Amino acid sequence: MTHIELNQVRKTYPRQLHPAADDLSLTMTSGSLTALLGPSGSGKSTLLKLIAGIESLDHGAISFDGQDVHTMPAHQRGAVLMFQKAYLFPWLRAAEKIASALHIGGVERVATRADVQRMLDLVELPGIGQKYPAQLSGGEQQRVALARALVIRPRVLLLDEPFSSLDPAIRQMLQEAVRRIQRELQITTLLVTHDRTEALAMADQVALLDQGHLLACATPRRLFERPPTRRAAQLMGVTTFLRGELAGDRLQTDLGVLQVGTEPTSPGCVTYAIRPECKRLWNAPGPNRLLASIIGQTFHGERSEYQIRVGDRILRIYSAQPITGAANEQLYVELPAEHLFPVADDTISTKLERP
Repeated sequence: MTHIELNQVRKTYPRQLHPAADDLSLTMTSGSLTALLGPSGSGKSTLLKLIAGIESLDHGAISFDGQDVHTMPAHQRGAVLMFQKAYLFPWLRAAEKIASALHIGGVERVATRADVQRMLDLVELPGIGQKYPAQLSGGEQQRVALARALVIRPRVLLLDEPFSSLDPAIRQMLQEAVRRIQRELQITTLLVTHDRTEALAMADQVALLDQGHLLACATPRRLFERPPTRRAAQLMGVTTFLRGELAGDRLQTDLGVLQVGTEPTSPGCVTYAIRPECKRLWNAPGPNRLLASIIGQTFHGERSEYQIRVGDRILRIYSAQPITGAANEQLYVELPAEHLFPVADDTISTKLERP
């Protein structure tokens, strides 16, 4: 198990508008799985390459268990990077591909056979050792690549979107397998993903990145339910933001006065947010209910998204249950006080609804 610390890491590339990593600090505890979540170009893969030693720092420090490694050659760090594609040589059988990692390290052949078989059992492919890559499915190839990464017993496992090209059912199966193996072997692991659901399902902590900045780092539940800033909230799927004057537990907004929760917040001009699945529609007025009308609906399988008009704003509601009401019929949307939470304004912002 390896404790990793990034301290004010900075990395720039020529002709880029902003640094790939901008004075970024992050801690990953021993044996944990950290998901690096963010849009394309946010710096996720760059961080993996810096930790692996493929790229060099412009500034800052990277340490494993307190030892500074940013000047250490990549092959001495004990960090293995697994890419999106398996990259298996077509002329090597699965067992030979896994064993090649040990051969490079000078492990004796008897030990190699034992370790290869153990890895195949671990990734639940005990009978495919003599098969060539062309005889394996995409999911099986990824599991062979994972076995090859694990057979050398790395200190750190780095996964760069390893499931993104797979079918949904295979992707879920591999996510569960990787999480099970990671917990069993207690390898400190970093997973790069732009899939919010994947990050929340797999990680012990989620580091949210954008334009080279660390916006937030917290447990999946905390980050999902209470992202700290407006931009972090947007990246976690929040689309409704209410800016107004706070006095006690009352927020004066352009939509009216709303009661808010009891989280400590300084009075004055503040911004609150609410997740789309936390809103409710009613046929009668009540506390924190605003006059609204349904103007559109989109079916997403396990849930539906409803677009509703409140004043001159369009809000979104997610609901697993059908909402009755004809288009443009007058209803009331409730913004429950316990689900309204404050967010700090930040310099990285994209408007999803009019403020």
